[in-house]
Amino acid sequence: MSKLQRLTTAFLNNLKPNPTNAKSTDYEVNLSAMKDGGLPIGVRCLVGKSGNKRFLLRYISPVTGKKASIGLGKHPETDLSTLRKVSREYRQQILEGIDPKLERDTEKVDASMTLERFFNEVYLPLAKQKRSWKDDVARFNQHAKSIHHVPIHELTAAHIVKVQMEMQGKVSSTTGKPYALATINRVLALLKTINRQAYKLMDAPLVADKVSLLRVDNVRTGYLSEQQLQAFVSHALNYQDKQTGAFLALLFLTGARDKELRFRLWTDINWQERSIHIPHTKNGTSHTLFLSDFMVDILRSIPKVTNNPYIFAGHKHRKPISPARHALKVIKAKMGLPDIPGDKENITLHSARHTVGSLLASQGVPLHDIAKQLNHADLASSRRYSKLTVGRRREIGSKLSDMVSKIH
Repeated sequence: MSKLQRLTTAFLNNLKPNPTNAKSTDYEVNLSAMKDGGLPIGVRCLVGKSGNKRFLLRYISPVTGKKASIGLGKHPETDLSTLRKVSREYRQQILEGIDPKLERDTEKVDASMTLERFFNEVYLPLAKQKRSWKDDVARFNQHAKSIHHVPIHELTAAHIVKVQMEMQGKVSSTTGKPYALATINRVLALLKTINRQAYKLMDAPLVADKVSLLRVDNVRTGYLSEQQLQAFVSHALNYQDKQTGAFLALLFLTGARDKELRFRLWTDINWQERSIHIPHTKNGTSHTLFLSDFMVDILRSIPKVTNNPYIFAGHKHRKPISPARHALKVIKAKMGLPDIPGDKENITLHSARHTVGSLLASQGVPLHDIAKQLNHADLASSRRYSKLTVGRRREIGSKLSDMVSKIH
């Protein structure tokens, strides 16, 4: 194109369509090279076979170092004055090290990024590093539906409180009872975590800190004293099903989580180091359970089942035992312990962790060591045990190691 040619609206109007037999869809006119154009380098007009005309800025991306282009509008909707203004703004961004197309695309994504999209596309892939990510999915889809549509940049504390109020006004479809405050708090905690992620990754407003979890004394304090633990282990080892009995004994001696111990394989045992390796735990890390002589003896007493790799082999082919709730109920009955579902003093499978944690804490074992034993992600989860045992320090006699040797 001759540099003497002036850039005018009339010139653009007179550009002929690209021939229908042309190989390319469009032909380009270098508008930057035209007289009195007032346009930065790289502005083109692409003329299609139907005669449609659109403006484009071609450039080298300062971010990727590769050729790139960004649309500047269409003729005649975009006049020359607007074309000059927009193209100069983009060129200035390029000089400042900003890729205008990447910037604009990000803004479009941000504008259309709802809470639901952010959860599925950004939060969930990160959350899958922990074993409990399916719980997050269930809580988000079941309880936060009313705010799924909210743009992530427009989420407010009021939206999170709205979910709280909705849950407080409903009953659980499973139990037919109002949702427990602890259940509501788990959903609130999830929404707060999602918001913090959006704040870190997408500069969304941080509103989570404005929402407080509900105040509730919901700590499950059911746990066994030293004497009760001795009786419990004795009953467990005499239980008719050897695998189930051994499982319960080791569960309450190690403080392991139910599934993390129940699904262990014989190959997870290191007999020389006297340990059991758990490759994946609830918080996404691996964990090693170190065993006393008594625990090793219990493991060696468990009969192996042919073609079943699990330590605590179940009756189904190549499957572990089912959750030992029935056996636990039987043992509690023999010990004269009440079985009151929902009561915070009730002994459950999870009470194994409280038992070990509280016995250790009662003897002044540092919280850091308790956290290691129970594989807590942080000390906050272990602090409960110092509170649990304040009124029972004199009742609980000795440290866990001494207690285990007494049982032996």
